[in-house]
Amino acid sequence: MKKEIAISLSLLSSVAFADPTIFGMELGVTTEQQLKSAYNVNHIGTNKYSNGNMYSVPVSAINFDGLQEVTTVFDTEGKLLAVLTTLPKSKFDYLHKTLGGKYKLVNQNIPFVGNKSAKYRDGTTEITLDAPHLSFQMSMNYIRDDLMKKFNQQSQAENQKKQANEASQL
Repeated sequence: MKKEIAISLSLLSSVAFADPTIFGMELGVTTEQQLKSAYNVNHIGTNKYSNGNMYSVPVSAINFDGLQEVTTVFDTEGKLLAVLTTLPKSKFDYLHKTLGGKYKLVNQNIPFVGNKSAKYRDGTTEITLDAPHLSFQMSMNYIRDDLMKKFNQQSQAENQKKQANEASQL
């Protein structure tokens, strides 16, 4: 009996801490080979922060109204770290409601006029919606924390180097 309870709890905990799946791709689990077998992708380079491959997924292969662009980012071991998408800004309210029903809302900024944004969490993944005021497009990005951490560290280091370079010129 104790063994059955332990097995049940371990199965529940693995589901509770699973990363999200978007367009059939589970972050932290999907491999480059799985992506290539599911979609006819184009390699678009190496990601500056993860040093892994990046691919463009043809939006015609995904049945999602208004989807304009899908980019995937992998780590050096071929595991999916991020899915970056572009959609029409008119989808913000719909996506905000849908994601809010599925993931934990961390913060939001939705003024009547101006830039709209919302951030959600699921496991070790951050999901963001960003709709700039003077744009017709918005982004919906699913990014694992390990990639976000590398991005923040490298951006901070680049910013400090830039400031030091500028200060040396004064």
